[in-house]
Amino acid sequence: MSPQDLIEKSRNSPVVSFHKFVLFHRRYRTDLFCFYEGKDSQYYFPRINDYFGENHHPIICGNKKSVVSTFQTIEKKYPNFKTAFFIDKDFDENIHEDKIYNTPCYSIENLYCSEKVLKRVLKNEFMLKETDSEFEKIIDLFTKNQKEHHNVTSLFNIWYATAKGKAKLEKTIVNVSLNEKFPKDFATIKIGEFKSNYDLKLIKEKFPDAIDVNEKEIEQSLENFYTIPPEKKHRGKYEIEFFLKFLKYLIEDCNKNKKILKIKTKFKVEASLILTQLSQYSETPECLKKYIKNCA
Repeated sequence: MSPQDLIEKSRNSPVVSFHKFVLFHRRYRTDLFCFYEGKDSQYYFPRINDYFGENHHPIICGNKKSVVSTFQTIEKKYPNFKTAFFIDKDFDENIHEDKIYNTPCYSIENLYCSEKVLKRVLKNEFMLKETDSEFEKIIDLFTKNQKEHHNVTSLFNIWYATAKGKAKLEKTIVNVSLNEKFPKDFATIKIGEFKSNYDLKLIKEKFPDAIDVNEKEIEQSLENFYTIPPEKKHRGKYEIEFFLKFLKYLIEDCNKNKKILKIKTKFKVEASLILTQLSQYSETPECLKKYIKNCA
């Protein structure tokens, strides 16, 4: 871990998060205090704003464990303040606590990657109508390519989910550190071109320190893996990576290739800003609406 990583970790520790709350609550005693894993506030902020106006304050805890730890501390010492705690489900079981919100999918990124979201983007950024022939062509193209994306990334997602489940049972750690992007040498991921270049053996070579998972364990995990669609079940970072690629493909088609779209667009998306740029188009689960309303 680099010195910068250590600094960031200390800034987002449960102790620091708790002290931020203590400082805030002295001044804003009747407001809502919201605790997040990381940059998730970019998604939640406008939705909470609908209920609370500007009377809510984001506090970054760093990761899921830190959010839960901060919750436990505040519940013991300041149980009567308005607080909200938001965590991603990941490949874990839900934390059954009414005051902690679990996403109904892997993470908030998954809420940006559905056909429904794409339709909203097409209508408002590409100025298309559902009756336009281009609209239907794009949706068909998206559906086909998203399915291909899931085909080439499914093994790695299932392996990682199986590893996490096994580590929990054995009370140990997965010992895997994942990047935001899908491992480059595992697959070709390009609109119109998807190819898997890996198997379980290569996964083990790539992550030699990870808890050992065999083919039988993966098969057993697969039996109950897809209780929700892949775009909601798979790791959100990989799903939004694909969604970004698809939007950039459309933008390039608008401004250069013109295979589908003939009119230029000024619409742009960037990986570092996508949670903010597309927040108004992303999905808002009913369970989230209920949770925020109950915080009032």
